[in-house]
Amino acid sequence: MVIQSCLTVVFDGSFYKAIWERHDGGAYSVASVTLGSSLPKMPTISKLVNADWRQFHFHQVSAGQGRAPRHLNPKRTQRLASQTLKSKGISTKAQAVLQKQLEEKRKLRKATRSAHQRLLKKQRYQQRVQKHRNKHRGH
Repeated sequence: MVIQSCLTVVFDGSFYKAIWERHDGGAYSVASVTLGSSLPKMPTISKLVNADWRQFHFHQVSAGQGRAPRHLNPKRTQRLASQTLKSKGISTKAQAVLQKQLEEKRKLRKATRSAHQRLLKKQRYQQRVQKHRNKHRGH
């Protein structure tokens, strides 16, 4: 099994972001991390690649669009790497996956918040009823 990964550093308006794309057999997953507002230096990026990659939360996409990796000439891979460095932005597939992950997080956050609000409302109602019962107790 071959695992391919690609790290892209992008300036997103006011912050630099690191976008990881990982092809693991037939699966495709993406993770992103905000690096900060200043241009990341090479030691920071190498530390990110070598040590901090475990902290990333990869969002996995269903398989089906994977293709078999083939052997590439080293000069061709060097040319492809330089072309990738010159190109701006990330792939639209990665953008779509990250957008989907963001929407799922929003839905989860909204559901937990509404459940919490319902619980608080129920507790306030119970307090009001108990107070009313205590007022009229014994008369």
